[in-house]
Amino acid sequence: MHRVTSLDSVEGRGKLLDEVWGPPSARRRARQLARAGGGGVGVGSVLEGCTSCGGCDVPDGEALIVVAVIALIGAVCMALYWVVMKIVEAIRAHQNRPKPHGGLLRPASVGRRVGPAGVITRVLPDPQAAPGVGPRLLEAPASGVGCAAYAVDLSCKRFLRAGLMLHTAESAGFEVRLDDGSVAHVPAGRIRLEGPMERRSRGSAPAVARYVEELAPRNPEPDDDALFPYDTVQELVLQPGDRVRLFGEFERIVDAGAAGSYRGGAQAILMPVGVPALRREPKGE
Repeated sequence: MHRVTSLDSVEGRGKLLDEVWGPPSARRRARQLARAGGGGVGVGSVLEGCTSCGGCDVPDGEALIVVAVIALIGAVCMALYWVVMKIVEAIRAHQNRPKPHGGLLRPASVGRRVGPAGVITRVLPDPQAAPGVGPRLLEAPASGVGCAAYAVDLSCKRFLRAGLMLHTAESAGFEVRLDDGSVAHVPAGRIRLEGPMERRSRGSAPAVARYVEELAPRNPEPDDDALFPYDTVQELVLQPGDRVRLFGEFERIVDAGAAGSYRGGAQAILMPVGVPALRREPKGE
């Protein structure tokens, strides 16, 4: 069981922000600590003490050399102190920055009800599209390739683990020719998909940033935190020719528009009951 919230409402975005970053008071406190940095330092003048001398027994030339050496040592010490304090400030800012909290549980798996396997043959046309409009492939968020379905995980690194910030999987609607010769149709929309995923860093997948921005646009306020912070992307793509295995419950329906058998009977098609669940299989299996 999981909670559902809408990203289209202020209340829904607020609830998700509280889950990811904590309540507003905690977010403000974390930002203040990150901006605070190190304190200043009061450094007296190196030559300040020289004005209190009424007279020195040291000759003028030697006194100038001593003063120059002391001034040089003071300048070096001040430069080193400045560098050290900047390092301390950077460390403090890094430690005090707001830390996002990801999902505690993995997304729902495909389940244990194993079904038949087959090969994706084609992407199905959109039943709501205008006449003459052909099938439309989806664009994978990370790789940008056209596909029949994809699954994407966005994660944010944490100490000794990675928090899952977003999991999404979508189907364009496609046909699977099963090993026994029958046909299964996976409709467009939400899908559960498992298999080996390709891992990318955020910098190597710039298209994902646009995908996330379209999914949850940021507000113009400077303190608006990202709803889906991430630094690692994992993507799984299904294309025609890929081998998949079905999971879950399927029912047989008669497709009156499909070509029948040689005896004239209509073709029966397997359709998923509920959210379709598939696993990408190696092509050799």
